[in-house]
Amino acid sequence: MSTVVQIIDTARALINEPLEAGRTFPDDTSSFFADSTLLKFFNSTQLEIANNIIDADENYFLTSTFLNIVDGCSTYDLPSGTIKIKRLEDVRAGSTNLPTEIRPVTINNRGEFTYEYATAVIGGGGYYIAGNQIILTNTPAYTNASAVRLYYIQKPLDVTAGSTVSAIPEQWHHVISYGVVKQALFSQQSENRDAVLEYEKLMNALRRSIEDRQIQRSRRVKSVYGDVD
Repeated sequence: MSTVVQIIDTARALINEPLEAGRTFPDDTSSFFADSTLLKFFNSTQLEIANNIIDADENYFLTSTFLNIVDGCSTYDLPSGTIKIKRLEDVRAGSTNLPTEIRPVTINNRGEFTYEYATAVIGGGGYYIAGNQIILTNTPAYTNASAVRLYYIQKPLDVTAGSTVSAIPEQWHHVISYGVVKQALFSQQSENRDAVLEYEKLMNALRRSIEDRQIQRSRRVKSVYGDVD
């Protein structure tokens, strides 16, 4: 997989401004494009590509974590980069030994859901979102770091280290390079039309590829009648 510095160096090669591959990153000695400047372009491009991937397949960046449930606490910070919550569930063993969904509610109907267990009562019948926090409608009466699992869509976080690998699929890392080139040339008020066209072409191909991953194409038998070789 390509690292951040390798993707940036590919962009440098495209604009004919290479630096030593073994340099200390970020190297800001260049009078043309400093590494720290190209890193900003990298992060903005990575986010733009991620947004396109999410538009094509919302669950591509689906991940999960546990809320660190604390007795008497109903409010918890959402993980960094949370775009959308997909599911919240209590994974403690109950009468069915299956996770029980904690359903989203509004602040006006927060008392409508209740979930009972053979061994415990979950700390809330539902949840709602307030800013960057998730709030359980009934305050938990127990402490457990792995009782409540959160499934959520997470955007790729900004990177700072040159050795980091982007969350964008590896086969599309060159799209980031063209995005960096596009922004770099624009920042210098240079002609960037070719870079823009290539970036848009690659972005369209990426979207089609992500969409095709979700399509279950039906099989069909090709008719031999009337076909022309």
